[in-house]
Amino acid sequence: MRNKFLNAYISLLKGEQIMKRNIYILIGMLAIIFTSCSKEQLPGVSPYSPEKELIQFGFLKANNPSLDKDYFATIDSQQVNIELPKSIDLTKLIPTFKISDKATLSYGNNVVESDVTSINLSSALTITVTAQNRTVRKYFPSILLIGVLSNPNINQTTSYNSYINNKLYINLSTAMPLTPFGTAYTNNSYPAVAYGDFDKDGDLDIIAGALNTTNSGLSIEHYNNNTFEFQKDQTVFTGGAPKMVGPSKMITGDFDGNGWLDVAIAGTGYTGAPYPGENLKVLMNSNGKFTTKEINIGAGYYASITAGDIDNDSDVDLFVTDNKTISKFLVNDGKGNFTADASLYPGSLYNASVFTSELYDINGDGFLDLVTGGFEQSGTNTEIFWGNASGKYLTSKMTTIPKIANFGVNVDISFIDYDKDGKIDLLITRTGDGTGPVSYYKGYYLQLLKNNGTSFSDVTGSTIANHENTDISYYIKKVRIQDVDNDGDLDITTDDKFDGFVWYNNNGRFAQ
Repeated sequence: MRNKFLNAYISLLKGEQIMKRNIYILIGMLAIIFTSCSKEQLPGVSPYSPEKELIQFGFLKANNPSLDKDYFATIDSQQVNIELPKSIDLTKLIPTFKISDKATLSYGNNVVESDVTSINLSSALTITVTAQNRTVRKYFPSILLIGVLSNPNINQTTSYNSYINNKLYINLSTAMPLTPFGTAYTNNSYPAVAYGDFDKDGDLDIIAGALNTTNSGLSIEHYNNNTFEFQKDQTVFTGGAPKMVGPSKMITGDFDGNGWLDVAIAGTGYTGAPYPGENLKVLMNSNGKFTTKEINIGAGYYASITAGDIDNDSDVDLFVTDNKTISKFLVNDGKGNFTADASLYPGSLYNASVFTSELYDINGDGFLDLVTGGFEQSGTNTEIFWGNASGKYLTSKMTTIPKIANFGVNVDISFIDYDKDGKIDLLITRTGDGTGPVSYYKGYYLQLLKNNGTSFSDVTGSTIANHENTDISYYIKKVRIQDVDNDGDLDITTDDKFDGFVWYNNNGRFAQ
């Protein structure tokens, strides 16, 4: 009997062990099943993400050097609105974007990688975001071009172009032998002179502004060209000739589009305390008669003025330098009415000592570049602000011209393709800055900078003989680029033949 009970008990223990073993096997199998389901697919549930959102889309300047700044789209549902500058090359832009995790983006039929792949925006293709589960969402880009269009003939709108194309190169003392004070003409008598066929009789006349050392204005003077004999004629000023205390520069242009050449005048006012400044004036020409208009932006120390179609809208705008506050762009409404636009010129240059300026398309991209200079010894460098499709001049698109020791005062800016390589080179006229052996506003230094395409190199020493003079008691105020000896290349002269300076060009080398 005892053996029966003992055998039954042993069998029971064996059964429990088998059962436990089977339970462990079952648990292991369930674990494998559930793990497999979680990695592959539960009934009715996809393991792949359905997310396909376009979160951000734009173009960074770092990836697209032709841009003036970063541009990002506004995304409204499936509409993607993008602003980009006019004249930008839309065929090779590299986008930056953010999309849902594990999704991909295509433009048209091509997969795009952010910050890497360029796309062609000139064709209106669909942006497609494909989710991990292969479902897609379409986005529709809309491109708004802003800023200005390029103009291959933009230099023809500039006052600089008007100036160098006039052929009236004379000793001004023959046209204006006496100053308003009855004294003999000197090269300091008339700091502002403009040339133009103001009466459309086929020859070039002169309008000039004399300098007064007191705080009272002197009448602007007009000299009519009568077969190269000049006669003073003030009857051309309707309501009397305007007066200026310290005229600094005159430029010409058809500012109201009536076909007659107008004259814009900048002035500094009395050059002593409290430096009251002076208002800008425009002589509006109609049938050879001038009506004076003042530009209502307040008096300023306007040392220079230049003109050109800066916004490429077919009228001529102005830029003036103001040492008292900040230089200004004055936008023309097409009728000769000018409004200051502070957004076009860098606000960071407030109160910079800028005294000279020119507008000219140096790199041939159809946008006017702005070159400014002044007192480098006071921290105002000579700069090129590169025009671009945004229509704004930016310190981020700026080139600084090398300084010249002891000649830190930039008094004039000229443009010349001296070596006939098809690139416009830069000529800076300098005078003494008083920091060394050269006295303030004494002597001259001609600095020639060769255009290498993307940079400039100073070639003065190898190209211009006698480019520096520290012995004279005056300075060269303005240089003119012209073919004096009619040999087909451009020479360097002063504006006034009275000064007697000429550097003749001989195969890209200049000699007096």
